[in-house]
Amino acid sequence: MRVVALVPAAGRGRRMGGETSKASLLLGGIPLLTHTLQKFAACPQIDEILPLVPPGEVPFWTDEIIRRHGFTKVLKILPGGLERQDSVGAGLKAIEGNADLVIVHDGARPFVPLPLIERTISETHRWKAVVAALPAGETLKEVSPEKEVLRTVDRERLWIIQTPQCFEYSLIVKAHEQAGEERFYGTDDAALVERLGIPVRVIEGSRLNFKITTPDDLILGEALLKYLK
Repeated sequence: MRVVALVPAAGRGRRMGGETSKASLLLGGIPLLTHTLQKFAACPQIDEILPLVPPGEVPFWTDEIIRRHGFTKVLKILPGGLERQDSVGAGLKAIEGNADLVIVHDGARPFVPLPLIERTISETHRWKAVVAALPAGETLKEVSPEKEVLRTVDRERLWIIQTPQCFEYSLIVKAHEQAGEERFYGTDDAALVERLGIPVRVIEGSRLNFKITTPDDLILGEALLKYLK
């Protein structure tokens, strides 16, 4: 059973208020992406990790990840695309040899618990597609473009989707190929699989597994990093 991890991290992090790539933002003095890769490098079920970074930063990340930190499961650094989906698609095309499962995780989720990674992979042995998610725990309202409340949404069947997301290799390749042919862009990889009519299994994720997208998230990340030490 060969498992390949794709870690898209080519976003520019504009909501951080600058042009610095999100992956290279420092968290506890270490680039954000490095924290995330440490979690996947520690997972015994994963055989290879393919990070996807801003095209102009491939030399930097080759030095940071391979030479400096010596992640043996990272054999190469790949340039990402304009959109996240483009990056994952490029990662799928770069997989060499036979692969059974592909697990995809946002590079900006550095606090993903190792047991969650392992459980996502294990569940994919029984299901073809598995995603981490959290049940919606707060009141949800549908709001108009003018910010007027239209209705209160029943949250009982609503889940907030996270990564990691794990799929049978052939399935996720087919999903991306069809989406590309139809020029469809989804907000996550599971959406592409759903379009094929394949059931996607949800497992409960972690509150710690939040995505760092704003300066406030980075502050929370710094505090959490100190707490976990």
